[in-house]
Amino acid sequence: MIRTLQFIPLFGVLLLIYWFCVKINFFPWHLNDVLFTMRLPSKMVWKPTWGDVLVLVGIFILYIELFKSTRTSEVTIFDHLFSTFVLIGYLVGWLIYPWGGNSVFLILAAMSFLDVIAGFTITISAARRDLSLGGK
Repeated sequence: MIRTLQFIPLFGVLLLIYWFCVKINFFPWHLNDVLFTMRLPSKMVWKPTWGDVLVLVGIFILYIELFKSTRTSEVTIFDHLFSTFVLIGYLVGWLIYPWGGNSVFLILAAMSFLDVIAGFTITISAARRDLSLGGK
């Protein structure tokens, strides 16, 4: 199970969830619906929306994807390749389809972009470090 998750870009899973919510006519029309309200100690009321939750999930996924990119194995190459395809999916969705033309989707696309760029950068740096340590 864990080995399989190394191949799957989690931003692709989030894109599929978003697309499924579009197909059941929930997104993007309900992205600004308030899920619950919570009174904070500062006496302010916090009202998270579906869009807020998606962005928070995206931040958590970005952390996991960056952690996955610290590995130096053959699996990492396929993960980066699949993540690049997912980024293309986000860009096509944002540019072409009406359901992708909102700020929440753009932020998720930007996180996917950071995943691809940081993944390649971290992997190259880790591989360079492994080569320098292995050469001694």
